[in-house]
Amino acid sequence: MLLYTARPNPVMGSYAASSVLLYFVSAWIGTGFCGAIGEAQEHIAAVHTGSVRKYLIGKTMAVFACGLLLSLAALIYPVAAGSFDERVRAGEWLTALLAHVELAVLGGLAALILSQPVIRKGSLSAAMLLLVLILSIARDGILKEIGGGFAPLFIPLPPVAPVVDRLINPDADLSMQNAAVWIWPLVYGGVLYVLYLRLAEKKM
Repeated sequence: MLLYTARPNPVMGSYAASSVLLYFVSAWIGTGFCGAIGEAQEHIAAVHTGSVRKYLIGKTMAVFACGLLLSLAALIYPVAAGSFDERVRAGEWLTALLAHVELAVLGGLAALILSQPVIRKGSLSAAMLLLVLILSIARDGILKEIGGGFAPLFIPLPPVAPVVDRLINPDADLSMQNAAVWIWPLVYGGVLYVLYLRLAEKKM
């Protein structure tokens, strides 16, 4: 709501800001789910669930559900409150929905794979997660300063910056590269999800 204290606001620019905020909030939620109960309680919960894999899937689904609900709230609230300077078109709403959901999932997954049981040391986990979140958002600005030749170093990071850039610049030409901006986060998220399940299952 603080994003819309001043009115009216540009549609896609506002949605770009709320998607970044959701990215951090989802990471915070994911961290909260990982630290909500102790290691012994997690083992007990996994036994009651039937298997460690089922328990981990249930936990990730809970994180994703929170992200989806917050995504819908971030999209609906400014429209209902009349915070925009123009009517939101269907294409803009769908684009913003996809961006919010993708960033919510990526933020949650980043928190899960950088928290217990994958990384047991809390201080290291928090520092790594914060660094990943900041670098993934600031990627384009950093590359402008240090040069595009360092772009491969950012490949392991969540592909957040290109999605936010498309929201800020919605009139970019449609092309295969533009399509990849939306497809790559889904592929990245799927790979990260499988990796998380395997690592966490081994550590529990």
